[in-house]
Amino acid sequence: MSETILKVEGLSKVFTSKKTAIRAVNDVSFTVEKGETVGIVGESGCGKTTLGRCIVAAHKATAGKVLYRAQDGNEYDLQAIDKKTMKKIRKEVQMIFQDPFSSLDPRMAVYDIISEPLKANYPKMPRSEMEDRVREMAAKVGLNTSYLKRYPHAFSGGQRQRIGIARALILYPRLIVCDEAVSALDVSVQAQVVNLLKDLQQEMNLTYLFISHDLSVVEHISDKVGVMYLGQMVEYASSSALFRRPMHPYTEALLSAVPVADPEVKNTRIPLKGEIPNPANAPSGCFFHTRCRYCQEKCEKERTALRELEPGHFAACHRAEEFDLSGVVRREEAQKSEDGT
Repeated sequence: MSETILKVEGLSKVFTSKKTAIRAVNDVSFTVEKGETVGIVGESGCGKTTLGRCIVAAHKATAGKVLYRAQDGNEYDLQAIDKKTMKKIRKEVQMIFQDPFSSLDPRMAVYDIISEPLKANYPKMPRSEMEDRVREMAAKVGLNTSYLKRYPHAFSGGQRQRIGIARALILYPRLIVCDEAVSALDVSVQAQVVNLLKDLQQEMNLTYLFISHDLSVVEHISDKVGVMYLGQMVEYASSSALFRRPMHPYTEALLSAVPVADPEVKNTRIPLKGEIPNPANAPSGCFFHTRCRYCQEKCEKERTALRELEPGHFAACHRAEEFDLSGVVRREEAQKSEDGT
């Protein structure tokens, strides 16, 4: 039986200034089961990174809950717990940052970077035990342990990201938020890091929230996928279901842009008209209606929330009735009765 390790409920984050208020994350809800990988995709500026930072409590959310089931069996709201409890939970919830060039302190040796979480959380740990732990973790992520006294500038992008992964894993966490963990890397190196993450997940029983704009990578690594647009979650489903049968026009357009590695297959691109709306002045009704090729009058006036169209497949679209299988069955039955069959 699966265990829900993370439950996000109505999460919102608004950044305010004297003149504007930008709703970076807007009423997002989803769950993550223990041991699985949930991918979060969308265009740049859709709120993916802000969502990830709210989940690890690096940002204070404006509204909503981030419910995490800890190793001790208790459920904690990471947006509401005190600092003492958060320090205990921090060992179990870690983050891998997007840019391997800026996320590592250039003045610290690799050994100090990887061991820093141990020093912060276990200040009385014997030096010999700490050294063994750092060497073990460096070996796990494929780093030569003889390089531990070197500084970040001496490493390639892929090696630097491995250092960041080792730092995130050194406390043996249960949940890791990977924020564009491979986007700054070459394609061949991306494959190495993604395969490394999958191997470590099996070995250490990890749960990932994998934030990316690369749909090919997300399809390869994710069990479930959430699609975000202008701060909202517009579709959420298993990876196989979403890539086989997208139910939101935005998801449909994103998938049409993914190159197919077959010269015999003609890929029909669905262009998105216009620009992404200003999040400080979001459109009325459905946020996507200004770029949607299926836009109807009610789309401009009425906003819709995620609803379950198939078991485990959620979408926020007024066209949803076209995908409602129970509705299809009812229409087919009605047609049969009219035909006298």
